Order: sequence, then C-alpha cells, then structure tokens
Amino acid sequence: MSHETGAFQVGQSLHETLRRLDGQLFGRCRQALCGQAFALGLDGQSLQFVHVQGSTGADPASVLRLTLLPAALNLDARRHLATAVRRRAVFDFLLRAYSAAVRRYCRPNRGEEGSGRFQPPELPQQVLERNVWTLQPDGRLSFLVRISLPGRRPASLIASQAAEMLAEELPAVLASIAAAAGSGSALAEHIAAVEDAEAIAGQLADRGLVAFIPDGARLPRRSGDVDLPADPRQVVPFRSPTSLRVQFELPDGRIISGMGIRQGVTAIIGGGFHGKSTVLAALTRGVYPHIPGDGRERVVTDRSAVLLRAEDGRSVHDVDIAAFIRNLPDGRDTSRFSTSNASGSTSQAAALVEALWAGTRLVLLDEDTSATNFLVRDERMQKLVPDDPITPFVEHARNLFDRHGISTIVVCGSSSRFLDVADCVIQMHKWVPLDRTDDAARLRDTWQADSLPAVPESDPRVLEPDNFRPDFHDAKRGSVVPERIKPLRGAWRVLEYGDDKLDLTALPSLVDPDQVLCIGRLLCLARKQDWATGRSPTALAEILHRKVDATGYADLQTDRYLYLARPRRLDIAAAINRLRRLAIQRRDIPPTS
Repeated sequence: MSHETGAFQVGQSLHETLRRLDGQLFGRCRQALCGQAFALGLDGQSLQFVHVQGSTGADPASVLRLTLLPAALNLDARRHLATAVRRRAVFDFLLRAYSAAVRRYCRPNRGEEGSGRFQPPELPQQVLERNVWTLQPDGRLSFLVRISLPGRRPASLIASQAAEMLAEELPAVLASIAAAAGSGSALAEHIAAVEDAEAIAGQLADRGLVAFIPDGARLPRRSGDVDLPADPRQVVPFRSPTSLRVQFELPDGRIISGMGIRQGVTAIIGGGFHGKSTVLAALTRGVYPHIPGDGRERVVTDRSAVLLRAEDGRSVHDVDIAAFIRNLPDGRDTSRFSTSNASGSTSQAAALVEALWAGTRLVLLDEDTSATNFLVRDERMQKLVPDDPITPFVEHARNLFDRHGISTIVVCGSSSRFLDVADCVIQMHKWVPLDRTDDAARLRDTWQADSLPAVPESDPRVLEPDNFRPDFHDAKRGSVVPERIKPLRGAWRVLEYGDDKLDLTALPSLVDPDQVLCIGRLLCLARKQDWATGRSPTALAEILHRKVDATGYADLQTDRYLYLARPRRLDIAAAINRLRRLAIQRRDIPPTS
C-alpha cells in the first residue's frame, strides 16, 4: 500500500472477535458485533457494526459506522466544514475518493454468492446532500460504509477474509481518502464548484434571471442515456452572445461570464442536431451543482425549475386543468379532473398545475418530449376545428409570467408560434448560441389570445386518512411484507412502495436512486406520524422537506441503515401526485392550514 495506514489501523479486539466468530452463522455474528465500538487507529476514532447481514450474499449487506477525526483526513474543521454548502461539497469529495480507493485497493469478491466486498454507491455527476458522511455535534465525522461480509453457504462467516477486508483494505482506503483530501487543489476545486454554483443561484432572481450558462462550458454528453461528458476534443465550448452575456462575482472574488437567460418566455430554436435539447438538458440538471470536470460546472438554473414531459398513462387526482382543457365531449368536469390513464396532453396540463401549486418559478419544455396538441395549435387548424377542448400552452405562456411570475424556457424546432410570445429567442447553430430576438420580432404575427380562465394558484385538495400504506401483499406467496420501499432493480426511477409502483421516470431532476428511496422513506414517515390527513399533497411535501432540515435523516432510517440522498421539495410533491392509490377528499373550499 502506498499510503500511511497507521492512523486507521483496527485494534486487536476486532481481530480477536472475528477469530471467535469464524464459521458462525451471521445471526450469531450480529449478536456479537452490533453495538460494539472497536478502536480505529487514533484516540477518538472507532468502527462500529450497526447492521450485520442475515445470510451470505444478502442485499442489503452489513453496515459499519466509522467515527473519524477531521484532522486524520487532512481536513481543517474551521475551513472545510464551516458551512452547510462546504460540508456538502467536502462530503461529496470524500465519498468519491472512497469509491476510487475501493476500486484500487479492494478485491471485488472473495466469498460465495458474491459476498466479501465493499459496496460504495454509484454517484451521479451532480453534488447532492446525503446521509453517508455527517458532522457530529462533538466535531467528529461519521461515515456509513456498506460492506458484504465474506461467507459460505448458507450463512456462515469466513473470519480470515473479513479480517483482511477490515484490517488491511479498510485502513488503506481511509488513508487514500486522507491523501486525496490533503493533496492540494482537488478538494479546493470541488468546494469551489459547489460554492460558486450556489452563489450564482442565490443571485439569479435579483438579477432578473432564471438560468446561467458560463462561457467555456462543455454541455454535450457521451450519449443520450449516459450523463458522463463527451470527449472534449469533439465538443464546441459554449460561448454566450454578446447581447446576453452577464457576469457574476464568485465567493473568492473571481469574475465569471456567460449567458444569462432572463425571466419571462424564452424560445430556444434551431435545426436538428445543433444542440437545442442538449442546452435544455443542462438547464434541467442545473438545479444541482456539478463536479469538476463534468463540463457543466457553474451551469445554474432556478432551483425550482420543472421539466414538463408527456406522461401517457400516469394517474391524476382531482386536479383543476380547466385552464388548458375544458368542454370535453363526454361532459367531464376538468376543474376536478381525475384519471388512471392520462393522455399526453392531460398529463402535461396536470403536471403544470401541480408544479405551480408546489411553487415552481420556471417551466422547461421540449417539443420532442411534449404532446404537440398541448404545446401549440396552428391558425388553420384552429379555424378548421374551432371547438377543440385544448387551449395550448403557447396561449398561456405570457399570462403565466405576467400574472403568476412563472417563466418558460421552451425548445421548439418546428413551430413558430412561440416566437409571437417570446421575450428572448436563442438559436443554436452548430452548438453556438445566437441571439435572434430582434430577427424573430420582425417575423412576429400579431394575434390576441382569447380570454382564458385563470390557472388555480393553490392546491385545494385534501388527503384522506388512509394513504401511503407501505405493506405489500405478495399474491404468489400468499403473504404480506410489512414494508416494501425500494427502487425497482434495473429501473430505479420506479419506486416499489407497498402495493404501488410509483413511476417517476418523467422527473429528470431525480438523478440518484438514493433520492427515490428517500422519497419512499419520507412517505412512510408521513403515514407513521399521520401528517397527511387533512392536508393537501403540496402542504405535505413542504412538511416532509422541512423535516429533513430540522432533524436530518435519522427518522427515515431502518435497522439496515440506508443510504439516502435528498430530493427537492417539488420532486416530493410530484411523487405524491403520481401515486396511483392516492386517496383525495373532494372539497369545494380549500382547507385552511
């Protein structure tokens, strides 16, 4: 091993305990290991088993809690851990250093059934608030480590290999983390990327902006389903048009320049494959800071931004979409619209109203992923079919900003209707943005939208008592699982919650399965505490989000000590609204909070 490991060597008592447990069933190991703290190098540092797996190769596996001194990791508590933003950046850096060290120093599998390996999380390009590293009140750091203890079938420990993992590999991993933190510029760059993004986000509204893309950003991804950066040799660096260029002063006094997107209605136009959707995808993910080297560092979007997609088949519960869809042939009241199988247009209309209720200030739309009849309808079709029940979004975009303060950024390559209502028109040409606002104004048609019904501003719905049941009725086995709350394997944006499968694939602002799991744990907590009854879904989402602010993640844990990452309040609300088994009381008068 290339790094000094003495500061993290396990004590003799752990060696002796493991030796006594060789060949023992994991249930016996659990009794002997859980709750005990074993020395870990320096005074004040320890290793504790908080969960021991029940069988060989079990998933979830065992969990260790390491208590570490910041100085042992080359951290200056007053400098690196002084603010919540800095802690988020530092903890993300440490977790990525941990994953890299596991790949370098640890054998992947040494027991049967895939057991005997460390299990670091797969991290996205975004920096999230997590519960893996935390700062304790006494100034020490707590680190949750998932580890599959090596075993033989069906459920017995291989002690010698467990000792190798904990006495040799773990100290090397921790020493490698300390070396990465103390190496100089890498940690500082990580902190700066997060601090700068949050500083810019805090200034957007005062500057009359909803988004910022810095000069030099490299937005393209490796492929459509991979969020890693494309080969920089094949990427045209972003360069703002002079007319849209703004500057921000960063926390360390540096000045950064780039394209500012103003509040109001912005249309991003251009031919196919010129970069329109790539820009919108970067703005969608710009609600989070990005790691150094991603290419989208300091791309910042209003933190309440919501991308609206067509979601054929989603459930809708008592949502007032009459501003967009009314006078249906079957006579249904769209001011109280419910369905278990929404169309593309009704799903987007519902999602927009739900997002407005949840407090969005910026709506993002892409022609390619929207229901065409929800976005626009041309003049000839309007004359030919004057009684269409759908009032397209283009006719609302201006009013949404003028009346509600909600801005829109829409990508449109085939319809010119948004040019008539846009405050700013940006053309992407060979990955380079051009300000075409004045040119578009000369082509603008003069038209007056019909008098439109108001979009409802607050959520009038009330949740019934029996919501968020986490129990799963297994028909094949004829049994009931008390709590089934987990992302679906292979499709992690689908949350298995009790008997429900909550499909969140239309929410690209969820970038990590630990966010989806956190939403599930929050819903379960809401049921246990009876916070839902008599409240609207929007109000409940606010309560759950504030709960994490107030008490962290302890109340969301199980005895298996889950890895959790924090979702946005708007994504919590969106998840609640998409539960198929959601029970809503219909009331004409909104409840008082």
